[in-house]
Amino acid sequence: MIGAAGERSERDAYRASRSADAAIELLQRLTLDMTVLRDAAYQQRAGHDDARVLLECAERGDVELGVPPQGWLADVRGQFSGELAECVRELLAHPGVVELPQVARLSDVTFPGENLLPGAYVDGFEEAWSGIAAHWNGPGQRPGDFDRWYVEAHLLDGRDLLLTDDVGLRTMCERLRVERGFAIRAESLRDYVTRSS
Repeated sequence: MIGAAGERSERDAYRASRSADAAIELLQRLTLDMTVLRDAAYQQRAGHDDARVLLECAERGDVELGVPPQGWLADVRGQFSGELAECVRELLAHPGVVELPQVARLSDVTFPGENLLPGAYVDGFEEAWSGIAAHWNGPGQRPGDFDRWYVEAHLLDGRDLLLTDDVGLRTMCERLRVERGFAIRAESLRDYVTRSS
């Protein structure tokens, strides 16, 4: 009898935690690539106003914006210093913006830290990405190898939507979903802000 009561209270605690998790899951978790990070950083870019709207949504708690560390480091060629790197660090300090876990793959942009966990990678991703890239037919330019960090970190963290103004990267995400079964959707910043307004 004690065991049954104990099991019931464990089950109730589990249900309560799932209810809390369900409420948290209503928050949309977005991943930003470098095109959107640049829009947020530089006023002269066409997408700057849309990026500001997105940051305001994050500040209110309507969305959570995730930045893959290896993605932005690869885009700034591994340099922690410089204007763009400083802009990304400032963005990471903004309310509602988080740095995603690192993908556990050896590289020049993988570094020791609390967000690097052994075995944290997506099974079959590297092969799927390489296979699609090898037979690229667009639309858009074939994404560079550094772009894979954004996509794999997004998948690893189970996020909802990847925002990018790179047509080729959106095509890659679509093909990964349709041809290889990966749970990923990508959208342009402008389309997302327009749809969400």
